[in-house]
Amino acid sequence: MLHLLDDTIEAHLRKVVPLDKSIAVSFAIPDREWSTGLTRPTVNAHLWDIRREDKRSVGGVELVSEGDKKTRRLTLPRIRVSYFITTWTGDLRDEHVLLGRLLQGLLRSRRLDPEVIPPEFSSLGAPLEISVGASETSVAREFWGAIDGRYRPGIDLQIVMPVDVGLGTQAGPPTEVIDVRTSDVNQPTRQSERVRSYVEERPNGSSSG
Repeated sequence: MLHLLDDTIEAHLRKVVPLDKSIAVSFAIPDREWSTGLTRPTVNAHLWDIRREDKRSVGGVELVSEGDKKTRRLTLPRIRVSYFITTWTGDLRDEHVLLGRLLQGLLRSRRLDPEVIPPEFSSLGAPLEISVGASETSVAREFWGAIDGRYRPGIDLQIVMPVDVGLGTQAGPPTEVIDVRTSDVNQPTRQSERVRSYVEERPNGSSSG
């Protein structure tokens, strides 16, 4: 799942910034050993935090389409995935120019571009929401402190996405008939009366009034 998210982020950045092929995109840990091996301008997007997004997670059951079948499943849990994005060119000014372009591109939309999302994510039935993180703590300080201590400016990219945990069950055919049986509590021997109601499917877009 996460390797597909890496590919989707790269495709999104190349399309919305845009980034041409002369700029590499890496998801490696941006430590000293990695940086010394760079041979061309590079955007590093390192996944460094994953946590459950309880504010977006809701209970209940939802019905989703899978081709010509429908599946009934528990509403999918949401997670928040954080990437720290940095630029590496060998020239400070060029790095800032590229970082600014990335920031502008990421702020243009609140969702990853649907055209670059693979079928595995499209079938989840919910968009992949993106935001530039805002926190009272210094994300950069925590990030670089965990790697090698060299502070470097970057963008805290956060993605909220659903996760299919495989709890769906195939839904049965739609209800067409409802049978209701009644009985008289004062006369238990009295035969029950049966009422049959046929369910009419309304055309799309119609409403009762």
